Amino acid sequence: MSSKEYRDWLKKQSLSNPDVVRLGRELLERFEGEEVGVDLINLCRDAIASGYTAYKKAKSSVTFSEAVRVSLREREGRRKRTTQELRNICNRLMSGEHALRDQNLRALDVETCRTALEIRFQTPRQYAKARSVLHSIFACGLRHGWCSENPVQGITAPTMVEARVNAMPWEDILRLLSVAMRVGHRRCMAPLGLMLWAGVRPAELERLRWEDIDWEENVINLSARHTKTGGSRHITLYPVLREWLLTIPRAQTLRGAICPPNWLRRWKALRRASGLRQWQQDILRHTFASYHLKHWHDLARLQEEMGHRSLHLLRTRYLSMHGVTARHAADFWSPALIASLGEPSSPTPTPSSQANGR
Repeated sequence: MSSKEYRDWLKKQSLSNPDVVRLGRELLERFEGEEVGVDLINLCRDAIASGYTAYKKAKSSVTFSEAVRVSLREREGRRKRTTQELRNICNRLMSGEHALRDQNLRALDVETCRTALEIRFQTPRQYAKARSVLHSIFACGLRHGWCSENPVQGITAPTMVEARVNAMPWEDILRLLSVAMRVGHRRCMAPLGLMLWAGVRPAELERLRWEDIDWEENVINLSARHTKTGGSRHITLYPVLREWLLTIPRAQTLRGAICPPNWLRRWKALRRASGLRQWQQDILRHTFASYHLKHWHDLARLQEEMGHRSLHLLRTRYLSMHGVTARHAADFWSPALIASLGEPSSPTPTPSSQANGR
């Protein structure tokens, strides 16, 4: 820009001499308490250059809400339940006090992000999930050049102590199985068996179909679209589970969803009829893990069938051998257990007690 062009531009800005003096004074006040020297011209030049760099970076960024939109779009292939959870967390971060919605992504720092998390997510589990989602949003921003760092890396993830879930008491297992065999609850037999003798997660169960059971190979196929972790796995169709499923008429030729219509209502009704009003989430999966290890003594095999990436979670949370005896473990995996189930109103014989004449 020539001197004349600059003078013409300056006239259009209606910038008076007092305005220029005021700007210089404001600049010096920014450096109050610091040694700035006497070279005011160079100081102004450096400040202008730094300010322009910051301004240019801000202009090359986007708002937090736009980064959220793109991040969610990149995850469109995920399951509906997972996508909904992501949207809920993002919406909470973008609304209310200290909302991030309209803030420039590049300008967000560690303290701003930490405050937003602490206000909205009170429990350690909620906080950890939200922190993970927020981290992924900034990771998306880094890929697109909308920010130069991920401030969430400076936020420590909360330490969570997982509550240990014991295996279901043996008497409760027998009662639940016996009640499931009654006429009014038989539609729950297949889902119950797959949770108890295959360790299938409830959410995985709702996506499982009869076609996923390979009767010839004796495996249950869980594809990536079924599983929580997104990886496919095979679970052994153990003889006791095969025997249990074959008590269902035409089990080997059935098609469609394994869970019946109104599955959750039916499942709660079965638990109530069995006298199990207090229910721990995933207790059947924990029961599968504990009885599996007690009987087979094979952690590597159990890890593979559970779908865990490491043994850490299996060791620290899933395996609780309290009340799990070798005799009950042998009965748990025996196909003879199915034939031994009696009316739940009377003591239920077990394969071991029958063999010993008890």
